[in-house]
Amino acid sequence: MPKASKQLSEFVQRVKKEPFEHALDEPVAMWTETEILNGEKVKAAVAIIRTRGCYWSIKEGCTMCGYFNDTVPGGVETEFLEQQWIEIINHFSDYKYVKIYTSGSFLDPTEIPKDFANMIMTDLVNYGVERVLIESLPEFVHERHMQYDKSPKIEVAIGLESATPIVLDKCVNKRLTEKGFKRACKAVHEIGGTVKAYILLKPPYLNEGHGIEDTIYSAKFAAPYVDKISINPVNIQKNTVGERMWRNREWRPPWLWSVIEVIEKCEKIGTRIYSDPTGGGTQRGAHNCGKCDSKILESLKDNRITGAKIKKPNCECRKLWKNLVEQAKYRRDGSEPEGYRRGFVG
Repeated sequence: MPKASKQLSEFVQRVKKEPFEHALDEPVAMWTETEILNGEKVKAAVAIIRTRGCYWSIKEGCTMCGYFNDTVPGGVETEFLEQQWIEIINHFSDYKYVKIYTSGSFLDPTEIPKDFANMIMTDLVNYGVERVLIESLPEFVHERHMQYDKSPKIEVAIGLESATPIVLDKCVNKRLTEKGFKRACKAVHEIGGTVKAYILLKPPYLNEGHGIEDTIYSAKFAAPYVDKISINPVNIQKNTVGERMWRNREWRPPWLWSVIEVIEKCEKIGTRIYSDPTGGGTQRGAHNCGKCDSKILESLKDNRITGAKIKKPNCECRKLWKNLVEQAKYRRDGSEPEGYRRGFVG
């Protein structure tokens, strides 16, 4: 491993903290949200199964990802996974669209045993679920990992993050090749499934302008191989490199104006693209000045569900954002003057 990559990997590991103890028989969380299924608006059931988490997080980890905080080091025995699933399925018996997350890769058999995954898929079919979304790193996306006795239509979400090798390696600390991503997408389509790509907006170390450019480039790269794209503005998660930099005022989450810019510039790429910012409108998530945030977030939600054009409120902070983007070639990092979004000048 090159010296610079090794140093970043060590930095990622150094800022992590051991997760709190969690109940092994209880899922991380369950909720419902609005989704689109076969062109119709439906309620989707969402659950996070508590597992040992992402193998890559255990080995090195990504700079912005704090999902390891909800995991169990050493793993969770199948009997406890099954107890979690009983609780989940009892709450989600009347939904046609279900999303199952694990803070890692559902298709990694060392995280989710194949027999347990098969049981989940069978239960979903028996309960009338038509589509199930799961997440996985590309290296686990193989036909043999998606062979179930029966299953709803499978949608696999893959974290591409960035199509720029240097950004992926030096800003995200993730090892993913173009060849590997394309192979994974093909594998899903060959079993009749669909692919959703996650693309980051402004990972650590990038400034506003460079973040926008990289996200647009990455979305255009991914479009021919996926069925939809979710733009994920980086939010501040606990015990991560992103949080360390944020606290040191070395980097900030993106503006909501940047989210709009990316979606508008990608309207004609031929693939559905949207954004549902985690932590949007807060200091730890994508935000503007505070006055226009709620209007933009509501418009982004409407855009995701109905495809309606995003409405841009008339707010003075847009000028500040434009200035920051124009300064991209001169600014060396992703920080900005303290209080800048709240109207600070000088």
